[in-house]
Amino acid sequence: MNSSMKTLFAILLAATLGLGLAGCEADGDGTSGNGNGTPSTRNADQDNDGIPDTVDNCPANANAMQEDQDGDGIGDVCDDDRDGDGEDNPTDNCPLVANPNQEDTDGDGIGDACDMNNDQDNDGIDDGVDNCPTIFNPEQGDVDGDGIGDVCDDDADGDGVDNNNDNCVFTPNNDQADTDTDGIGDACEDDRDGDTILDPNDNCLNLPNTDQADQDLDGIGDVCDDDRDGDGVPNDTDNCPLTANADQQDSDGDGIGDVCDGGGGDPTDTDGDGVPDGNDNCPLIPNADQADGDGDGKGDVCDDDGFTCSATSTYQSIGNTDYTPLSGPLGLCLACNVTDDSNILDGSNATFATMNLGVALLYGGAAVAVEANDPANDFSADVVGFVVSDPTSALLNLELLGNFITVRYFDDGIEVESATVSGGLLDLDLLGLGANSDQRFIAAPDPGVAFDSIQLEYAGLLNANKTFRVHEVCAGTP
Repeated sequence: MNSSMKTLFAILLAATLGLGLAGCEADGDGTSGNGNGTPSTRNADQDNDGIPDTVDNCPANANAMQEDQDGDGIGDVCDDDRDGDGEDNPTDNCPLVANPNQEDTDGDGIGDACDMNNDQDNDGIDDGVDNCPTIFNPEQGDVDGDGIGDVCDDDADGDGVDNNNDNCVFTPNNDQADTDTDGIGDACEDDRDGDTILDPNDNCLNLPNTDQADQDLDGIGDVCDDDRDGDGVPNDTDNCPLTANADQQDSDGDGIGDVCDGGGGDPTDTDGDGVPDGNDNCPLIPNADQADGDGDGKGDVCDDDGFTCSATSTYQSIGNTDYTPLSGPLGLCLACNVTDDSNILDGSNATFATMNLGVALLYGGAAVAVEANDPANDFSADVVGFVVSDPTSALLNLELLGNFITVRYFDDGIEVESATVSGGLLDLDLLGLGANSDQRFIAAPDPGVAFDSIQLEYAGLLNANKTFRVHEVCAGTP
């Protein structure tokens, strides 16, 4: 009897211990048992971008869009080689375009694969931004705004009727109405190219040219003149199409006539801006546009008194009476705002509006703009721009993937054109204001379309604790 009791007691003790251990495994960190244990990290999201770490291609850097340009599974914001060409971003001369050989023919630090400093039609517009890279068209006319220049657009006005069959080539009229059956559509009867110059006064009847520019004064507007400089050599074979040189002398045999290649045929271009030293008004500092705001023969980027914006200079401040300042944050941006936006219209370089970027994620930042009080009052100057400066932050400053400075043009509230500098296509000029000033003039060229409002954006993919100052808005015709 005593032996039986001992056996029963041993069985009960074993069962009790078994249940206890099972309970410990169910409530603890064990992974066996019923198979329902869930790892505690499954829903972790350390960068708070809404993508769980287990599937986030950059778990420590916020990137909700999960961009991965080279498709290597590593998000762009944390990929040391975003284009996947084997060259790390800091030393890659084309960090966004794969070019493992890093070829840089002109030695300007920009790889051939993404270098826009090429101009095969010799019209002064880099192929990278030329809307007709193989056809001479320095005006870059684009009536329908489709990015294809009029001179190489099969449907210049974008009305769905190709130029060869369109009775109004530069005025949209998909119905092709022609009441008097004279072959000219009703929509462009008195102004067939739609450039607002009536045909009897238009020096280029079939190509829009509101400025009626005529370099050689032969009565034929530049945009339709086969020999713009009037030297007897057609543009497409002229080695200096904008400077008369009937003899076509080319001492160094580089395809550029001596009169526009340093004068004596010397092709030396120390600063690599495409302008030979003999003709360069700043031979040691790149300035392909040769801007000279005060006309003293020294380019703005190397002129001690540099760019000026005043009532008596080429560029003049836009006033409060005709325009209204606007401002606000952009995109996904925490603590982003603009203060004192009225200062951009007070006519003083000393005051400024401040764009404040707390933490800008994805594409975030701030913008300032000026808008005509009268919607019908379009800007008439050839160049409109912003005097800006970029002070160093006193506290922690972070820039990742660049700051993007963009100028946008609007007409009646609709965006009609844009240009980007710093981080994108170099469509804008940056002119120095003086040797001891950190101010710059972001010169926005005439977009070729009517606009009554212009906006400056300062943004990026990831920026923290950044400030950007806008001092003035200036306009003029150099």
